[in-house]
Amino acid sequence: MGKKWARRNFLRTVGATVLTLPVMTTTAAAAQADFVWPVSDHINSPYGPRGSGYHYGVDIDGETEDPIYASRAGTAYAAEDPGGYGQYVYIDHGDGYVSEYGHVNSYDVYDGEWVERGEQIAGMGTTGSSTGVHVHLEIEHDGSPQSIPGDKGDWVTQGEPIPKDFPGIGGTDTGNYYSWPTYSRGDQSEGVYSIQYLLEEQGYNLNYHDGIYGSEVENTVESFQSSQGLSVDGIVGPNTWEELYVTVYDANNDPYWATYGAQHHLRYDQGYSISVDGYYGPETEGAVEDFQSNAGLTVDGIVGHDTWQALMDL
Repeated sequence: MGKKWARRNFLRTVGATVLTLPVMTTTAAAAQADFVWPVSDHINSPYGPRGSGYHYGVDIDGETEDPIYASRAGTAYAAEDPGGYGQYVYIDHGDGYVSEYGHVNSYDVYDGEWVERGEQIAGMGTTGSSTGVHVHLEIEHDGSPQSIPGDKGDWVTQGEPIPKDFPGIGGTDTGNYYSWPTYSRGDQSEGVYSIQYLLEEQGYNLNYHDGIYGSEVENTVESFQSSQGLSVDGIVGPNTWEELYVTVYDANNDPYWATYGAQHHLRYDQGYSISVDGYYGPETEGAVEDFQSNAGLTVDGIVGHDTWQALMDL
């Protein structure tokens, strides 16, 4: 069987998404998310459009001098922006990622200090342009703000994984990390074929299975997002993928359209010479197991969360 291995090196930033808190209680789960919430309280201003501008982070409520903890390990710096963040801390994580914590009242780090995830870095405050005590959390990748999930009023818990896969972060706890890509109208790729087949599996009837993200896909995605309580933006990002994918695991429990989608992706994107017929037989199982082995995943022949994610990311 032929194979290709080329890591995706980009993921477009999208707008705010609805906070969904999966059951993640183990160290492995934390490793999947990598970034964790820096405080415990309610979100008072989510990521996305706000007033006449755009809010490139999330604001989380608290009380003066409530401790703020590092969302991820890295080198910390104390800084000041009187017209915006006020006093703030930023952490360089060393792989293109920087996290920023705005409006702090006090510092618990010095410039150039290495901090571990969960280590206290500052006390909450109202410095800069702030209408109340809160921390502004922002995450950037190579200078581009990354969308952070959460709606106004959502409760977040310090130390819990942020339910979002950032580029190059996430996936399994084996050291082989994969991320959900983001697709929107105008895209044309094998990933869009998978979206179309998975929407069919979810009960939607599409006229086209052509790998083109047109109005039909966008409108159907919006309907699916609405049915799942997600932010309705017509964009298939990490939170939408989490609800959209369907596990494919054997011929006795064979979801026709999801199997078709996995086969199509294995054949036309990964180069496996298999039939694309919607039937999960030995040929498909062998291709799945070979793909999993090469991707560093658990070899079980099941196209579940991590295998779907790797298929989309490779």
